[in-house]
Amino acid sequence: MSEELQSLLDKINADGIQKAEAEAAKIIADAKSEAAKIIADAKSESEALCSKSASEAEALKTRAISAAGQAARDITLQLRADLAARLNAAVSASAAAALSPEFMAQLIKTLAEKFAASPEAELTVRCAVKDTAALDAALKGALADSIKNAPVMIASPEISAGVQVEFNDSDCFFDFSEAAVSELLAAYAGEKLSAVFKAQ
Repeated sequence: MSEELQSLLDKINADGIQKAEAEAAKIIADAKSEAAKIIADAKSESEALCSKSASEAEALKTRAISAAGQAARDITLQLRADLAARLNAAVSASAAAALSPEFMAQLIKTLAEKFAASPEAELTVRCAVKDTAALDAALKGALADSIKNAPVMIASPEISAGVQVEFNDSDCFFDFSEAAVSELLAAYAGEKLSAVFKAQ
């Protein structure tokens, strides 16, 4: 009887140990599987983060290059505008200084010799208010051989320097006002300036 009991106890003990060992093996296997899954998930997440970081870095680089290009274009446009403004101011000042009453009288004399249809031609001269008296005095001597009639002098507040000349009998009109001369010179110089920018 004691042998049977001992045998039964041994059997129960062996079954318990086997069951415990099986459960332990299952727990270890489950833990290993869970650890492998955690490692795989972490690796996948790390790769995704690396890919996202690389993508964001590339996008940032692209935006930086685009912003630098736009800044360069803005600087170039601003430089062109500043240079054009300075050019216009310089041309305007030079044109106003060059269009003295004496120079304008010689210019009108040359125009009268070329474009007056007859010695009885009617000549109208528009000029700056400040130049009217000096130009009128200069024209009296300059036009003596070309036109018999004294020119009609019109002091125009719209003209800061230079003259506008009209021969009524031949429908000729010439605009040598400071504004017209400046516009012409600035357009010519502006083309040269644009060529310099395009060459860069």
